[in-house]
Amino acid sequence: MARILVTGASGFIGHHVARRLAEAGHRVTATGRDAARLRAGNDALHAVPADLASDALDPLVAGCEVIVHCAALSSPWGRAEDFQRANVTATERLLAAARRHQVRRFIHLGSPSIYFRFRDQYDLGETFVPPTRWITAYARSKWESECRVRQAAEHGMQTLSLRPRAVYGEGDRAILPRLLAVAARGWFPLVNGGRALIDVTHIDNLVALIAHCVDADLPGDGRAYNVSNGVPVQVRTLLETLFVALGREVRLIPLPRVPALALATLAEHLARLRPGQPEPRLSRYGIGVLGYSQTLDIGRARDELGYRPQADLTASLARYARWWSTHGQA
Repeated sequence: MARILVTGASGFIGHHVARRLAEAGHRVTATGRDAARLRAGNDALHAVPADLASDALDPLVAGCEVIVHCAALSSPWGRAEDFQRANVTATERLLAAARRHQVRRFIHLGSPSIYFRFRDQYDLGETFVPPTRWITAYARSKWESECRVRQAAEHGMQTLSLRPRAVYGEGDRAILPRLLAVAARGWFPLVNGGRALIDVTHIDNLVALIAHCVDADLPGDGRAYNVSNGVPVQVRTLLETLFVALGREVRLIPLPRVPALALATLAEHLARLRPGQPEPRLSRYGIGVLGYSQTLDIGRARDELGYRPQADLTASLARYARWWSTHGQA
């Protein structure tokens, strides 16, 4: 069994990863910035609170064979310098420590948000050319961090990046809760009639893949892999299935893309005028994600990593609904 460092273990994905690896018998050190969440329910883990962008990392990394880097500042809204610090600087420092301590493998969680454009896109492969102007600072920071991971492979470390699309499941504090917050008023704006086709990823699929990548024979040359459930779903179907699972009656109100984007642009402008520039309820990125199709080709993960997604959308959302009924609003 390997000694593994899991970063971001106080967050949704990192928490699930750390527990799964510990249950498999690995010696897991779990780190994150939220000490309370890090220790909650993680008795089998060695929990060490840390800020990867500023704290000493050698004590965390020393003796580790594998690092699973889940930590990130993930949001469609925020200051560019905050994303740079949390996603790029932290990754650079962690990679440097990994090189000093001769870590065998570095598994990095990237993001398919880098692909986003205000147009329909289907069967996107991993080949990527960055745009001249990024739509979100988050996406840019995730691309830059992925570039650092790829560069580390050139110096002998086995590295790879996984790009999971819209990860959901028990403990999710971002994807489905954002949808439920909008639906709390009893209606939901269905951009482009909900016809957009999108990919989502159940947490069990992602965690199983990461656990496999710890020991599997992989290229390890820094290449990236798209990850999803493997079955694209229309936004309308996703929302209807979610609301039925939760027993909620929510009116779906069709809204054309152009006026929806105009409203989001206005909301962003007003948010920037407010003290602290709080995230607006509507954002151009948020409207775009629900209003434009984006599906991923996961053939590379299937062929090279042996990825076989299992989660059924209806069953997995039913599981999430049961969890949400007792834990989601705590």
